[in-house]
Amino acid sequence: MPTEKLTLDVEQATAAAEEQLAGIEHLPFSPAAFQTLKDRISEYINNLVTESIKLSRRHQADTVSSNHVDRAAQYLVSVTARRFFRHLGTVGGILLGASLSNILSMAGDNSFSSLGVVLSAVLGIAGAFMIALHMGRE
Repeated sequence: MPTEKLTLDVEQATAAAEEQLAGIEHLPFSPAAFQTLKDRISEYINNLVTESIKLSRRHQADTVSSNHVDRAAQYLVSVTARRFFRHLGTVGGILLGASLSNILSMAGDNSFSSLGVVLSAVLGIAGAFMIALHMGRE
């Protein structure tokens, strides 16, 4: 799909959305909030078109199907939550690794302190829980 055609399609979709919003009363939104809403809708349309085209290219399709648009919409909605849980899993891995490192260090030196054991156990449990949350969401 040529870039000029894509730009034209995105502009047409954005213009159509703005035209539909123009006839809507902005209440209960303030004028500034309504303008922000229109800006976000335009941004979402641009992102949806771009992501739909990426999906169709990934599947080596000649055109963008409704399935590509649906999958792109699902991706755009879920990307924020997915990112949060991915970071949660990363932090959990770091905590679990720190816990195991402390336990192995204490075992190697044969110097167990009650604070070290409790802290390592708490870090290990918290890390494992965070990793489990991440794995459950994926």
